Amino acid sequence: MNGSPVLKQLDMAILSYLKNDGRTPFTFIAQELGVAEGTVRKRVARLIEEGVIEIKAVVDPFKAGMNFVAIIGLDVEGDSPDRVVAQLAGAPQVRYVVVCAGAHDVMVEAVFSSNDELYTFLTQTLRQIPGIRSSETSLVLKVCKESSSWNGWLSQDGGDGCHD
Repeated sequence: MNGSPVLKQLDMAILSYLKNDGRTPFTFIAQELGVAEGTVRKRVARLIEEGVIEIKAVVDPFKAGMNFVAIIGLDVEGDSPDRVVAQLAGAPQVRYVVVCAGAHDVMVEAVFSSNDELYTFLTQTLRQIPGIRSSETSLVLKVCKESSSWNGWLSQDGGDGCHD
C-alpha cells in the first residue's frame, strides 16, 4: 500500500450524498444509511483530515462575470518547472496549475473578466516569469464537464453532459 487512505463502503455511501450537496446534514445522511449521526460526522472529519475530500463552494467563473477562461500550455526551460509553477500558483487569475507529460510541461487554467485582462496576463505577467520558453493558449468556449462533478470513483456514468 502507498499510504493512501482506503475508502470503506460506508465512506463511499456518505460521499455519494456529499458529492451532490456538500451541505447535506449529517443527520439526514445517518438516517438514510441507518447509522448514528456521530458516525457520519467522524467519518467526514477523518476524510477531510486525510485530504480525501474538501467541502467548499465551487464558483462558476462564467456566472461570476469572468467570461474569458483560458487553458495555457507552457514549455519550461531546464529540468524542473518548480519555480515557474510556484509563481503561477500565486497569480490571482490562475485556478489550476499542473505539471504534466505530453505536448507541454505545465498546463494552466486562468480566468479573466475581459480580453484586455487576458492580453495583459499573456504579454506581461507570463513574460516576467523566468523559465517559460513558450506558451500556447486556448479559450474555453463551453464547459462540458467540471472536475467537481467527477464521480468515477462511484460509478461510470461519464458526467453531467455539457452546459453553457
